[in-house]
Parts: sequence; structure tokens; C-alpha cells
Amino acid sequence: MRRKFTADLPYARLLRHIVTSRSGGRLLTPVARALSETPERTLARLAAGALALAAAAVHLAQIGPHSDEDPLFGLFFLIVGLAQVGGGLYLLRPVGPPRMRRAIGLTGMIGSIATIAIWAVSRSTGLPFGAEPGSPETVGLADAAADLFEAFTALMLAVWIGLGPRSLAVSGAVGALALAGLWVLTRALGAFDADPRLVLSAEFVDAAAVGFLLLMSAVCVHLILARRVWISYALLGTTVVAASALVVFTIPARGGQNRDCANAPIREDSGRTHAKPTEEVRIAVGETTSIVALVLVACADAPVVLTTVKPIGPRSEAGRIDSIGIDPTRGARSDRVRPSGAGSSAIGALLEPGKGRYPVVVEIRGISPGAFVVNALRLDYGFKGRADFTGFATSVFVCVGDGPCPQPLGR
Repeated sequence: MRRKFTADLPYARLLRHIVTSRSGGRLLTPVARALSETPERTLARLAAGALALAAAAVHLAQIGPHSDEDPLFGLFFLIVGLAQVGGGLYLLRPVGPPRMRRAIGLTGMIGSIATIAIWAVSRSTGLPFGAEPGSPETVGLADAAADLFEAFTALMLAVWIGLGPRSLAVSGAVGALALAGLWVLTRALGAFDADPRLVLSAEFVDAAAVGFLLLMSAVCVHLILARRVWISYALLGTTVVAASALVVFTIPARGGQNRDCANAPIREDSGRTHAKPTEEVRIAVGETTSIVALVLVACADAPVVLTTVKPIGPRSEAGRIDSIGIDPTRGARSDRVRPSGAGSSAIGALLEPGKGRYPVVVEIRGISPGAFVVNALRLDYGFKGRADFTGFATSVFVCVGDGPCPQPLGR
């Protein structure tokens, strides 16, 4: 016989009998209230709580990097993160009458969907406020992970409060598999912005994301079958592990422009961020121009050796980077770049503390009419015998040709 989402199961009646008995009432009432849900609804509630906390961790970790660009963004991440912490903790141990629980579950579901909608607008048409009003942002690994958590938080909350749980579970199982395939495809096509300032371990994110989605599909299937309670908790535990790994791998590696020297032995000293980009530079097709993209300062007690500088973020076919290098004089070219591949330069320049500021010069050649942008630069360096990396925003913007030059995606 097919099992239904109902509280009228034999074990639920037994628990109610135990609670009403003289000996077990006081001790077991909180436990019985939690377990009086069907196994399916309990699994959905606990999964929703865990995923809300995972989304909160991602949002709270992004406060620093985004506050650098606009304080409003930092405040947004703070408010959303704290709301998700409160909601997640409540779902792990809900209190209050059924009407209150349903209202909170519905609020969390709507809030999760609203947050995803705000993200979709920011990546499609751009938000009407902030550092770059009306300019679409690129899809990042961290925000994509947060959206996965929020989408399945909303789904699990809908199951918990009883909004067509069986059909929702089927949709969730199919949707999770589809999202896993979409993640792999879009990553292979380079649709994500793998900015090292915003993601700690991009090489591990894919495995964690796909594993999480496969486990969420299994959770949704189990919501339909619900054969064994222990399977529910085994699935829940492994899903929490996968979600936790995805959170850890998307924690920001470097905050902002590192002006407090907390994350690396070098800082960006031009005052430029995505909120304060370089002025538009216009060149002709075939012409080459050089632009100071960053100004670096060694801020530790030992020299720093730059080994590689690579552009990251969206670009276009309108131009190409011929070289990137440290050029303190912009004339003697004593530290001129030695190209080591497309869009990458081996430098070997020595940045010494207390010896001034080191401009990073990007040479760009116009290829065809249109816009060319360098969104950020990744700097690999050696410091006290160990290798490390950091990344800084640049927003170098070059318009090639005489025609109109629309703002490129991601600027």
C-alpha cells in the first residue's frame, strides 16, 4: 500500500500515548512533538534547516569582499545571512503551534525564492543600485552554490508545510539531476567567473556541487518512497557533508583589495575597485595601448616575487592582452614582461617593502570593433620560500574602433 503524508501512523499514536502517560509526559513531550511528523516531513524540515544554514554561511562570508564595492551590498548579505541563520536554527528545533510553524515555513520559502529572484536580476539586467547600476554581473561559483541551497530550502519547506509534497518531491528529484548536468556543462563552457578573490578552492567546487545535487535527488526520491527512517537520516547526513564541503570550497580566499594586508603580503593601492574602475580608453583596430591596471605595495617584512599574472573574468574578441608587467618608470622597462602563453605573463619582478609603489601595466591590442574588459587579475607570488596567490579587481575598459561601445557583461 502506498504511504501517505499524514500524522495518523501507528508509531505517532503510540508516541501520543507515551506523552500523555504520567511517567513519560514531562521528559518526552519535546521529542514526541518533533517526531509526530511523518518521516518524510521530518526529513524535509531538517534538510531545509541545514540548507538554510549553508546558504547563510556563504552569504556571511561575502560581506567583506562586497562591502569593498558598495556598503549596501555588504548590508544586504548581512541581513540575508542573519535571517537564514535564524530560520535554519528554528527549523532544527521548531516551537509554537502548527499555524505559527506553517507561517514561518511559508515565509522562509518565499524569502528563499525572492533572494534567488534578486540574484537573477543582478546577473541578467543588473540591479538599479550599487557600484554599477544597470550593469549585469557574472555568475560566480559562490553565488551559484548559494542559489542551489536556497532553491532546495524552498522545496523542502514546501514539502514540510504540505504543499503537494509528492509532486514536489518528484520535481525536486528530476530538477536536481538536471541542475547537476547544467553545472557541469556551464563550467565546461567557462560560464562561471572563477575570481580567486571570491572562491578559495575552485578546483574542488565542481565535485562538491555535483555530489550535493545527486544527494538532493536521492533525498527527493526517498521522500516519495520513505521505506526506512534510518535511510532518511543517512541521506540527510551525507547531504549535509556535501553541502558543508561546497560552503568551505566557496569561502572567499582574499577579501577586497587587501588594503589592510590581512590576506597577502601585497596590497592594491590605487583606490580602484569595481565601483571605481578605470576611465574608458578608446583605440583603433590594430592599435596597442598600455594601461596601469593595479598599483601594488609590498606590505610585509620581506620581499615578494611575482611569478605569474593572469587576467580573470569576462572579456571579448574585441581585443587581446599582449603583455602584463611591472613597470615602475613606464620608460626604462627594466621589469618588462616575458609572455608565457595566451593572456598570461611570467614576471619574476621583486616587490620590496618600503620601496614605493609598483604599477602593473597591461598592454592591450585592438582586434575588432567592440568592448574589451579586464575584470580582475590573479597574481601568483613567492614569499619567504612558499608559493601563494591573490586577486584584485581592475575593471580595465577599452573600446576598440569608432563605433558605439556598450558596457561589456560583468562590468
